[in-house]
Amino acid sequence: MCLALIGLVWYHRGPHFPLAFVTTLVLNVCLPALLFHTLATAETSSASLGGMALAALVVHLIFTPIAWLLLRASGKDWRLCISHVVGNTGNLGLPVCYFAFGEEGLAYAMAFFAVQCLLLFSLGDAILAGSTNIKRLMKSPILHAIWLGVAARLLALKLPVFALESLQLLGQIVIPLMLITLGVSLAGMRASQLSSSLAWSLIRTVLAIAIGFGVAALFGMEGAARGVLVIETAVPVAVFNFLLAVRHGRNEEEVSGLILVTHLGSILYLPLVLGFLLSS
Repeated sequence: MCLALIGLVWYHRGPHFPLAFVTTLVLNVCLPALLFHTLATAETSSASLGGMALAALVVHLIFTPIAWLLLRASGKDWRLCISHVVGNTGNLGLPVCYFAFGEEGLAYAMAFFAVQCLLLFSLGDAILAGSTNIKRLMKSPILHAIWLGVAARLLALKLPVFALESLQLLGQIVIPLMLITLGVSLAGMRASQLSSSLAWSLIRTVLAIAIGFGVAALFGMEGAARGVLVIETAVPVAVFNFLLAVRHGRNEEEVSGLILVTHLGSILYLPLVLGFLLSS
């Protein structure tokens, strides 16, 4: 979290942080490079990565309707179920899984993240927008990086060394830059309706942890695979949900409160969950 603290201090003490530029750079260049390189070259077996991808899909298929039902029952905008389900699997999940489980953990985390990206930038974006924009979907560098990386892996393509090294170098920028950006983004947010944000954050966190452990048990996962699935499911609400809420005219104040409170709460619960995973 030291890099996130750098972003926090930068927001208050440093020069203007080009958030829009950095976000565009990460989403359109660096993150696609990391996704492609990891999916195409990871030493973890394709079967194991496929199992993680399937488990991630099941997590979303279980989590989304439960969040939808809870929001509908409370009279809230049911489309915000996307914001409850989509966790910070990139900015926070990738580095946590990497530091806890090494390269194997990073490969598993990228598989989970890839599934979430596919769902978020297709069905998730359509739900929040109230319509489907195929043109915008087809222009997503992240989605193209995912299918190209999977194709390169399945076809056992041998890419030039200079290309792989360039992609790897670009990908290495992602984790530190995303953590700093996370700190900047959170520093600029304010939670309104604190009691509501606290209640929904608690519900969302308990539900996410329970689903993570439940799906891991369902798939018989152990070791790094189990740890990554639980952590990636349990991470706090993604900052990107705020940008999508603003873009599609949803309740951005409610989403920002959820993001802020779940991230503050993660300082307490994530180490406990991770400690349990590493010791069991």
